[in-house]
Amino acid sequence: MVSGHCVGAAGYEQFTLDAGSVSWIRPGTPFTLSTPLNRRTVMYRFHLTADAEADASLGPLMQVHDVWDLRGVFDLLATELGSTLPHQDERMTGLLLVIFTSLFRGAERDTVAGLMSAQARRAVEQYVDVNIAKRFRAADLARVAGLSPDYFTRVFRKTFGMPPREWIIRRRVQHAARLLDETDMSVTKVAMIYGYPDSFLFSRQFKAVMDISPQAYRVRRAPAVTSR
Repeated sequence: MVSGHCVGAAGYEQFTLDAGSVSWIRPGTPFTLSTPLNRRTVMYRFHLTADAEADASLGPLMQVHDVWDLRGVFDLLATELGSTLPHQDERMTGLLLVIFTSLFRGAERDTVAGLMSAQARRAVEQYVDVNIAKRFRAADLARVAGLSPDYFTRVFRKTFGMPPREWIIRRRVQHAARLLDETDMSVTKVAMIYGYPDSFLFSRQFKAVMDISPQAYRVRRAPAVTSR
């Protein structure tokens, strides 16, 4: 999901697909998706050929949150589907391998009990999302998680794979990218909304996270792609 959100059902499982999340539905599983009528929603949707032997060991639905790092890979895959250059199969196989390896790792991260409980993790994520332009201290987030500051810093790094400051920057940039997708606001205006005193710092952090400048990101944004 690139922007907006939708709700759906796969078999008997209900789910919500938020921006930055990916859902994999096992081929052959009946599913529905619906989006709010009053909000623009953009997603990539790919219909892949089933592999009965490989799919048999998986459930009807796999959902992974916060995989914005895969946005560029999906962009490349969408471009590759319309390509007529030689060796397309090899390139697409490589891109799909990157996508599914990342998804399985992300699913394992979300389902295996970590040092920070799922409840504490969600509480921190929601608090940061609501106050995304604020400059947080680790003590602020520790209080939300119900942990001591020292212990919080240690378990946060093990749970999210990075220190709190880096994670907050990534989260803020991901919100900003969504606003660039959904509106025509200038980069400077978006930077101000997310608490950046100048657009240079915003651009530097945006490129560090998204591997592309905010100006170039806006130019290359693409509509939803459906392929069979």
